[in-house]
Amino acid sequence: METIRYNCKVVVVGTGAGGAVAGHSFASAGVDTILVEEGRHFKPADYPRVFDGFVNMYLGSGSTIAFGRPPISITLGRAVGGTTIINSSTCFRPPREKVESWGGPGWDEMLPFFEEVEQRINAKPADIELLGGNWRILKRGCDARGIELKPLVHNIRDCAKRGRCAFGCPEGAKQSTDVSFIPGAVESGARLLTSHYVDGVIIENGRAAGVVGKHGDNRFEIRADSVVLSMGALRTPTFLMKHKLATSSRRVGRGLQIHPAGRVVAEMDEIVDGHIGISQGAYIDHWADRGVMLEGIFLNPGIMMTSLPGVGAELKNLAAAYRRLSAFGSMVSDTSSGRMLPSHFGDPFTALYQINRKDTGNLIFGIARIAEIYLAAGAKRIFTGFHPVPVVDDEKSLKKLEQARFSPRDLEIMAFHPLGTCRMGADARASVVNFDLETHDIPRLFIMDASVIPSSLGVNPQITIMSLAMRAARRLAAKLKS
Repeated sequence: METIRYNCKVVVVGTGAGGAVAGHSFASAGVDTILVEEGRHFKPADYPRVFDGFVNMYLGSGSTIAFGRPPISITLGRAVGGTTIINSSTCFRPPREKVESWGGPGWDEMLPFFEEVEQRINAKPADIELLGGNWRILKRGCDARGIELKPLVHNIRDCAKRGRCAFGCPEGAKQSTDVSFIPGAVESGARLLTSHYVDGVIIENGRAAGVVGKHGDNRFEIRADSVVLSMGALRTPTFLMKHKLATSSRRVGRGLQIHPAGRVVAEMDEIVDGHIGISQGAYIDHWADRGVMLEGIFLNPGIMMTSLPGVGAELKNLAAAYRRLSAFGSMVSDTSSGRMLPSHFGDPFTALYQINRKDTGNLIFGIARIAEIYLAAGAKRIFTGFHPVPVVDDEKSLKKLEQARFSPRDLEIMAFHPLGTCRMGADARASVVNFDLETHDIPRLFIMDASVIPSSLGVNPQITIMSLAMRAARRLAAKLKS
């Protein structure tokens, strides 16, 4: 077995929202950079079909879950671009009060980074014509209830309305990091190594000095002045625990928050064609002060049908009504928290998360509000994903949903935004990294991904992750240059 050796100033492990932005920042500053990615480099022209996208572009072929009652699906990308390649392209700045509560760089310091990231990825409110039939149905219901429905901000350019955001955009319209940051990093001199799996960090004289791993049948070694881990809030902490790195605070892997979410699907009498346009086009923040955000989501037929009740002829008839379906989602800014553990059975990690009663109640509250809006829009049947009241079709059944006794296991829950497992902070006893995202324990070992965010945001986090990584990478680049 051959060992291939490289040298650079900084090595970045991962090419998602954190790693790609960090790599671009280093390379643009003239710092010799190597980007290492476990997944493949997909180009828009060769994005696979939806099913193949699950197999090839999702970690664990889309089967990643957090164990608890109920188990919760968490979707993560495994390709150049990380999860940005398979997310909904939704962009929010973090709430100002959240940023100020962290005790690090405040809103005024972070604002230029938010603005620069948004400009680079073309984050703008979506045009109404891209929002499709889902928008039309929800707008009618919201107007009837006196609730504001708003277009989501998306990082897209020249969208062809295929509804493929979650499976790789065939036109390259979605400005995921493989489109918006990686090419610029490579043009500035960064080296991109794909299908390379990092399985260790080189520590010399108490500081990080590179990484090692495998590529096919060979080993590789990358010597570097600084190491940046950007593997995400599930993989980064378990990597640290497995290799006993930066764990003195006992906070590594703890504090997992995921924005638990539930879906609601409505059957209408009219053609909706919710699959045409942006898959997640609109949101309702009317109940944000309660920690409840409602966001639209629509899926292709095969995936949509697996989430609906019924078997045999009943399910077949519902599938035949696909063009008349509309869908929306409820997402909670969670007060629950879980933890990560390294796995010893072939999986990269084990996630544990038990949603508490407060968050469960908020999730059902959000589902009830969506059902209420759909009834106002004229829905025939509304599928709630709440087992005690799986279908709402009138005000009486809506009241039953709101008054039902509930347990977390009664809900079908999914999640998309794992955060908080290597939190940043000034106190080395209560956090894993400082506000420059360098680990308290090991000099020159940095973490630039969602794991450093100390608390649930209540909004989609990619702008936050990118901006924190850009700030930290530029500060490190200045040190490396000097």
